[in-house]
Amino acid sequence: MQKPLSSSLQPALRQSRSTAAGPASRPSSPGNPQQAGRDLSGFAENVGVALSWLAEEGTILWANRAELELLGYSAEEYIGHHVTEFHLDGIAIRDLLCSLRKNEKVHRWTAQLRCKDGSIRAVTISANAFQDNGQLVLACVTLDLAEQEAPSEVHQRLAAIVESSDDAIISKDLNGIVRSWNRGAERIFGYTEEEMVGRHISTLAAPDHADEFPDILDRIRRGERVDHYETRRKAKDGTIVRVSLTVSPVRDATGRIVGASKVARDITERERQEQAVREANAALTQSNADLQQFAYSASHDLQEPLRMVATYSEMLRRRFDEKLGQSGDEYIGYIIQGALRMEQLLKDLRAYAQASIGAQESAEDADAAEILDQTLAGLDAAIEECGAVITHGELPRVRIHDFQLEQLFQNLVANSIRYRRSDPPRIHIAATRQGQVWQFSVQDNGIGIAPQYREQIFKIFKRLHSSAEYPGTGMGLAICQRIVERRGGRIWVESEPGRGSTFFFTIPM
Repeated sequence: MQKPLSSSLQPALRQSRSTAAGPASRPSSPGNPQQAGRDLSGFAENVGVALSWLAEEGTILWANRAELELLGYSAEEYIGHHVTEFHLDGIAIRDLLCSLRKNEKVHRWTAQLRCKDGSIRAVTISANAFQDNGQLVLACVTLDLAEQEAPSEVHQRLAAIVESSDDAIISKDLNGIVRSWNRGAERIFGYTEEEMVGRHISTLAAPDHADEFPDILDRIRRGERVDHYETRRKAKDGTIVRVSLTVSPVRDATGRIVGASKVARDITERERQEQAVREANAALTQSNADLQQFAYSASHDLQEPLRMVATYSEMLRRRFDEKLGQSGDEYIGYIIQGALRMEQLLKDLRAYAQASIGAQESAEDADAAEILDQTLAGLDAAIEECGAVITHGELPRVRIHDFQLEQLFQNLVANSIRYRRSDPPRIHIAATRQGQVWQFSVQDNGIGIAPQYREQIFKIFKRLHSSAEYPGTGMGLAICQRIVERRGGRIWVESEPGRGSTFFFTIPM
């Protein structure tokens, strides 16, 4: 049994006697206490703010006219009923009652109330408890959010951003019921706002993903955030949509978690593109492997018949030299030279293919000075023949395979020796640090290169001179470019005809 309230003074008078109400509720001038109580009672009944009194366990003891008009109930339909009958979130209102019983004050607590006509009204509730005749009474002030001042310009701008976003921006309560649904959500999932608000978020569950929804809600209740979680959801037409979810707790003015906001980004097209890239890379990798295998097989298998052509042509010349005459001997010489040149082309083709073989990163740094010494030792005969003078500055250790750096030095130094003028070649190799790369240079005093050919010389089989003038296959610089670009660097030349050339290449540190 509830203890009777203090007779005829009505709740406002009871509040005037409560220490919780404070001085503001007492009359400002002396007079008859019962008359003051009747005045306060009339004021509480007719004031334009919704007021209600609750018993300790949540039964509505009294509500003023503004409260009843706000929700559309008569006094008989409202007073005497439990407050949870009129709240959307019964669990939350029980938590509120528990806080008030502990004598904790509640300020601007956000709630959603059921009106008599079935509509939902968003309100804020401020409340505190006081004692009346030994009975705990909960005094509540309810404010209609719709009647409060218009949102600020910032809020309006944020609302416009949410509504115009291409991403789905959705809010839901802690039971998973959708409370807001923007145009981005409509575009991605196909449901209109009218179709989704009030429904459970699991409406979007894709096969084998329904168990994610309670897990996510549990994390939100614990105050956790879900960041960039990639999963699948089902649209209205049954299409499975790949999405990236970010879900955050939503708190009321008191800091209590009341729901969740979710941003869902459609990554279906991105996933298709990534899959296409993966398939293209796999196909390219296979194609490169096939090309390398072909180049190796071709260079290996074709060299043997070419050696036979050169060998038997030489035997033919020795055996029938006098009978073939000068023209026959000349023709056989052409055959031998062609076979030897074809053999060298095949070797260079294999080197070009092998420039792509191996890991992108070397296990150990290569000592550039040591590699250059090895390279020059291999070119000793050519250097001695033309009297070349080769110098170098201090060279660093760089992240590249030894054999690749040796190929770079060999091709560039050999080119400087080959494309020389009448005076002995003078070649200088140097390296300088440029930011996060080592920049190497190979400078010579050779015949130089015209500006219009500075790009063409790096193309495969590209030659600016005949093999009679300057022997070679036209593969050396193409091999160099392949090696450098695979290491993440670049190669170029600065030159003027008749004034030598300087080849530069970079290797990232």
